[in-house]
Amino acid sequence: MWQCVEALRTLGPCRILSAARKPVGEGWTPEIVRKLEDDGYEVVLREKDYPHPSWRMILGFLWGAFFKSIREVRAFGHANPYHRWAFPLDWWRKHTVDADLVVIPYSFWAYLPTPCPKALLLLDLWSNTTWSNRSREAQEIAGCDLVIVISKDEEQHLHDRHILHTHWSPPAVPRCDLPRPAVAGLVGSGSAVNREGLRWLTKSAAKQSLRFRVYGGLARHTKADLFDPVGFYADEQQPYRECGVILMTTTQGMGVQIKSIEALAAGRAIVARRGAMRGMPPGDGAWLEVDTPEQMEEEAGRLVRDAAAREALGRRAHDYYDRHLDSERIRADMVGAFTELAACKHIRDAQYLAVRS
Repeated sequence: MWQCVEALRTLGPCRILSAARKPVGEGWTPEIVRKLEDDGYEVVLREKDYPHPSWRMILGFLWGAFFKSIREVRAFGHANPYHRWAFPLDWWRKHTVDADLVVIPYSFWAYLPTPCPKALLLLDLWSNTTWSNRSREAQEIAGCDLVIVISKDEEQHLHDRHILHTHWSPPAVPRCDLPRPAVAGLVGSGSAVNREGLRWLTKSAAKQSLRFRVYGGLARHTKADLFDPVGFYADEQQPYRECGVILMTTTQGMGVQIKSIEALAAGRAIVARRGAMRGMPPGDGAWLEVDTPEQMEEEAGRLVRDAAAREALGRRAHDYYDRHLDSERIRADMVGAFTELAACKHIRDAQYLAVRS
């Protein structure tokens, strides 16, 4: 999302609308607000105009609390009351009336009206995984002037629903050139989808002495002798500097895995469970895909032992990054798309004034 915000800031003054408390909002400390204001952003929090929640916000909050208490995540679909009622319509209109372009994250709020062109940052198609009305979701997404997607798979889903005004913009990760040591590892948070990938790899029956380093919150869930838990890392390049081979084990979830883009940007030799490198253009040999945990362990072991093969696969990862994921090009393309969209507002205004005169 911040990639979009930074692109908007290059066009002129940028206003961020959010909430300080639930429903939806949290994490807006005075320090964060001051930092953004010092960087030139205007931050408007819902609580400035609504110090007390409206009855709809309260109902939405209670609705969300109930389904969270029973751990029913499928209830939080496209039009769920918790998200949909979080921002009062009069508050929204008040703070967008003078905008040249509005960018909305998540399709929950795609229905909100704007006096100018509206872009939607689509992180998930909720109807694929939750209780959602597919027709309503498609209709409200289609009402946006531009739909920004991070996944090629979801872009195709939109095209299948006849929503063609899309712009593919995956996370922009800078390229880095690092040595490729004879070490294999995996990186991830302790989320449920990452834990599933870890359990999948643990099932390997291959008999090798190789141990895989595990970085991030996922390290807390390692139990087998197969793993060497590292845990928290302050330097975001540490896993890629210490591991020439990176394993991608997670196939669940939606969108693009940011860790896969990080590994490509670092030119790592990647061994991926089939489906883990989802959401991107075809790999064309930029990584290895395997179907079983035994195959993953065997391929990782081969790459650790064979420096020439490791270097060759890492170079192909960098070549793929340069063709499809160059961060400067991704940022420039997004700025260009926003500039073109914002210009439509001025064209509409000029036509309106011409009619009035």
